Amino acid sequence: MQLLIHGSSYSPSVIFDLEKKLLRIDGISSMPDSRQFYQNLMDWLIAHRAHISPGSRLFIRLIYLNSGSHKALFNFFSTLAAHKMPIFVTFILSKQMDNSEEVELLVQMCKQVGVNCEVQSE
Repeated sequence: MQLLIHGSSYSPSVIFDLEKKLLRIDGISSMPDSRQFYQNLMDWLIAHRAHISPGSRLFIRLIYLNSGSHKALFNFFSTLAAHKMPIFVTFILSKQMDNSEEVELLVQMCKQVGVNCEVQSE
C-alpha cells in the first residue's frame, strides 16, 4: 500500500509506504487549504489502518509552515493519537534551512496529544 504525492513550492511531498513501515512528509507546507491536505492524508491512513504495522515511522521534515498548517498538523496528530495508530514520529532538523522553531512547535503538539516522537538532525 502506497500513497505518493509530489510536492510543490507550497505543498510537501508525501511518501507513505506501509509495506516498508515508512512514511515521510517533506518540504514546505503553506497551502491555502492545509486542513484538507492533512485530512486527506489522515483519511488514507484510517482507510488502510489494518496495514499499519507496529514499528511504522513517520519522518517529517518541514522547513516552513503557515498558520493553517500548524492547526492542520495539530488535528493530524490528535487523530493519530485518538486512533492509537502504531506510528512513531521523527522530526528532521534541516542542515540547509533552519527549521528548529517549526520542529520545536511540532514536538510540543505531539507531546500535548500523546504521540511518541523524537528529533534527528539531517
